[in-house]
Amino acid sequence: MVHLIGAGCGAADLITLRGKRLLETADVILYAGSLVNRELLSLAKPGCQLYDSAKMTLDEVLSVIEQAETENLITVRLHSGDPSLYGAIGEQMREFDRRGIAYDITPGVSALSGAAAALKAEYTLPGVSQTVILTRVSGNTEVPPSENLSALSAHGATMVLFLSTGLLEKAQRELLAGGLSPDTPAAIVYKATWPDEKILRCTVSTLAGTARANRLTKTALIAVGKFLDADFSFSRLYDPAFSTGFRTAQKSVGTACETTAPDSDGDDTIPEKKTALFCFSDQGARLAIRLCRLFSLPLSSVHSIEKFAAGYGFCSHERLSADMGALFSSHDLLLFIGACGIAARSIAPCLKGKAVDPAVLVVDDQGRYVIPLLSGHIGGANDLARRVAQKIGALPVITTATDSAARFSCDAWAAQHNCALSSLQTAKEISAAILTGDVGISSEYPLPDCLPLGLSRQDKGKTGIYVGIYDKTPYPDTLRLIPRIVTLGIGCRRDIPAETIARAVTESLQKAGIDWRAVCQIATIDLKRSETGLLAFAQSMGLPIRFYSAQELAAIQGPFSESAFVERTVGVGCVCERAAVCGGGSLLLSKTVCDGVTVAAGRKDWEISF
Repeated sequence: MVHLIGAGCGAADLITLRGKRLLETADVILYAGSLVNRELLSLAKPGCQLYDSAKMTLDEVLSVIEQAETENLITVRLHSGDPSLYGAIGEQMREFDRRGIAYDITPGVSALSGAAAALKAEYTLPGVSQTVILTRVSGNTEVPPSENLSALSAHGATMVLFLSTGLLEKAQRELLAGGLSPDTPAAIVYKATWPDEKILRCTVSTLAGTARANRLTKTALIAVGKFLDADFSFSRLYDPAFSTGFRTAQKSVGTACETTAPDSDGDDTIPEKKTALFCFSDQGARLAIRLCRLFSLPLSSVHSIEKFAAGYGFCSHERLSADMGALFSSHDLLLFIGACGIAARSIAPCLKGKAVDPAVLVVDDQGRYVIPLLSGHIGGANDLARRVAQKIGALPVITTATDSAARFSCDAWAAQHNCALSSLQTAKEISAAILTGDVGISSEYPLPDCLPLGLSRQDKGKTGIYVGIYDKTPYPDTLRLIPRIVTLGIGCRRDIPAETIARAVTESLQKAGIDWRAVCQIATIDLKRSETGLLAFAQSMGLPIRFYSAQELAAIQGPFSESAFVERTVGVGCVCERAAVCGGGSLLLSKTVCDGVTVAAGRKDWEISF
């Protein structure tokens, strides 16, 4: 009799009780020496024959098993993880059936489960992903064409890659080609549950570089998906308002097991802000729950020490300060409920600069004051403080000079209207000038009749503001507020390097006098999903790419620069101009050609409001 046993993913005590018992009774053990923990061999009884199958062929393995069968011995074939996943047991079972050898299978703890445990993650989060794709990169063992990574990643599901650590350059290209954003969370879990386990968190765009920097080429699992870093809805399994076959729904709902905090006082939200709340007392915890109700936030948004987290369903931290760096860099808004000193000391080591730091608010645990502590203008903390204060009946304490003087704030206005600033230093100088008098403003868009305090229509003076997408300086010291409304339509020949695309785009924008900071996205035909140069260019610029089919592009009407050759090749006569209009609204820049790259630009409608 042959027993196929899953040894588990690493730690010796993760083998099943059945697997342990069979190992202890075996006369012959053939183990996968490259991956099975050798501690398990100590379970073998005296005189048991041990064979390392990593050094054997299938025929040699079968020969040992057949010899054991003739002697009526008990054989254990010990595989790593669970033998049903990449265990190569199919070929063995086929031979057992052909030769009349009896066998059974004992499942094991897969590296799939070991990696999730190491990551402290759930692959199937409600509202994030309810599907897990287990696959590998095509290498020595080919993957069917319909199962290549680019095709599978288009589903947006959680993905776990086995046997792919040495092929991460290829994996990265295919994942991006499938439409995954370069900043999609990823993790490399090396030797999950072993003593030398290592977890490397990264993104899809940095997978290969992370493995290379840490010299990892094997014995690791790759996890990809938003489950690694996402807010999610609670399941209804333990929701007190939900009946199951084992309990009846409670009429009074007030526990921490809800998707968002119960009995919302309104449907207000904090749009496009990934938010984390922090509390350090029972009073603060109750206020955190109230804020979650008011702003439709999941209770998982609240972080606290274990003492308070367990009773309320918050995210628990043994040492919150140790995790603050990751939370600071991955969120747009941090709201501390407690003393300003706690917040200041918590974030101090994480500060990078006003252009990138998140908004930080402090609310005292009695809910009397709301103080924007960081990124009042660019991060929107001042406006958020006013909104929070209005909701809870508190006083917003705004300390930035322009807000205190009720005068125009250029960086806050830019953040609210999705505009880039040409220079933070110039913005600082303009803000100082606005505090002492009016500065001029000119625009390529009509200005409202009534301007905010601190602005005037004067076209002369040393300092002033220009609003528009062009590289203009109407004042000696000009601050440009640049609406991000331009879509680049790009077409290119196959295998064009990213550097060539960058040069073509730069030259096209410079000739048109368009500030590159006005660009918000790239658009092209879907045949370019796997164009590595274009993907690399977009990644280097931090721009998303939108892909359109030939049919979608052909449906756009307009006087485009058509090419019969392009139409025969891709199915539509002009890619760049049509793509620019698809993504941008109206054609801003007609097709330019440079070294096999075509570039056009479209512009969305936009207007000024104060």
